[in-house]
Amino acid sequence: MITLASSGRACSSACSSLHTVARDGFLACLAPKPSGPRYSPVFSPFSTPRSPRFFPRRAFQSTSSLDSATPRISYRVAASSSGKGRRFHPAKNSYNFNPELHEAIGVATDTPNRALRRKRRPDSGEDAFFVSQVGRKDSGAVAFAVADGVGGWAESRVDPADFSHALCGYMAEAAISWDSPAEQLRAKHLLQAGYDQVVADETIRAGGSTASVGVGLEDGRLELANLGDSGSVLLRLAAVHHYSIPQTHGFNTPYQLSIIPPRMRAQASIFGGSFLEDLPRDAAVTNLHMQHGDVLILATDGVFDNLNNQDILKLVTSRMVLTGAWSATPDSGIRPSEDLKQLTGPEGLTSLLPSPSASPSDPDSPKASSPSTREQTYTLQSLIAATIAGEAKLASMDMRRDGPFAKEAQRYYPGDWYRGGKVDDISVVAVVAVDEGYSG
Repeated sequence: MITLASSGRACSSACSSLHTVARDGFLACLAPKPSGPRYSPVFSPFSTPRSPRFFPRRAFQSTSSLDSATPRISYRVAASSSGKGRRFHPAKNSYNFNPELHEAIGVATDTPNRALRRKRRPDSGEDAFFVSQVGRKDSGAVAFAVADGVGGWAESRVDPADFSHALCGYMAEAAISWDSPAEQLRAKHLLQAGYDQVVADETIRAGGSTASVGVGLEDGRLELANLGDSGSVLLRLAAVHHYSIPQTHGFNTPYQLSIIPPRMRAQASIFGGSFLEDLPRDAAVTNLHMQHGDVLILATDGVFDNLNNQDILKLVTSRMVLTGAWSATPDSGIRPSEDLKQLTGPEGLTSLLPSPSASPSDPDSPKASSPSTREQTYTLQSLIAATIAGEAKLASMDMRRDGPFAKEAQRYYPGDWYRGGKVDDISVVAVVAVDEGYSG
């Protein structure tokens, strides 16, 4: 887990003229590349890179005030993950959040049995994530987060996954049981509530984790709290609108919530040394407004150590344009689709895919897809989450392409000359904003 160089996660702004760019063949740049050596990251043709000095380290960004007719934003959320050393299956490792069917995904909030909770963890290794409703189902608010257990605790015979999964589980429970107005729930307070419960849990004797937490309200207001090198990227109309800044004490040493056993404290007092003990109040908070067609990505460092912001922008833009969620024309440039509600709904992208060719007489055929499987797999948000997770997985094992982690390692330790990607656990949460009253 590292702090990323400014060149690795460069931000971009919309280009002043979309007409010329669209005529020059925007869709052509999204065509699949031929097999062979990996191509270098391509900047969005609708944006130009800007120097990081124009962005404060802990930025507070927001859009202009809402119109008199306040939009009703619906958050369509999905997650995808892959444990380190495990094969990634896009369909199997993707999870859609549907508040009509369940209170939360990524965590087991319906049972107090700890063994069952551990068994029902998603395939995310030491990473964890959750998506849940906030309070009543009719509030329209959602909470979501990713957490990355600090792997160094494994050397002390502590499972780093216990801390990160417990943190997400307790945050989900706090969000679901929230009985005050949804706008009073702040992302940093949710992180604090989860951390307090982890500290009070006697079964978790040690560990640590980074976290990136978000709370979205029905009117489009969004608050993000980021602690460590997990982070977020907000994409709007083929450009990076916002990105979080990693918080680190040094190379590969992120801010982290921790539990230090008394025995280790006693040893440190005798032999010297110190521990990293950051708190939820140290998290950087950003307030934004989500608009129709916006895509928010929360991910652990397993993504950001292998993909920079422009890589993520290119992946998301290609999927949004090819599915029709964003349209690109010479006259209007990039604009969100009126069909976004259908693309992110329960049927999702099913209408865009060929029907399975299984024989009616063979219901057990692997080609036959049950409705629940199709709902879970073929939605726009799950496609985006699985695409980013899958590409990060490939980049982590590519020894020919230096990712952001490798470039940072070379800068800190030029003699070691670290090459290629960084194998790690991967977790991604993708949020697509849909204005229920959008009419183009």
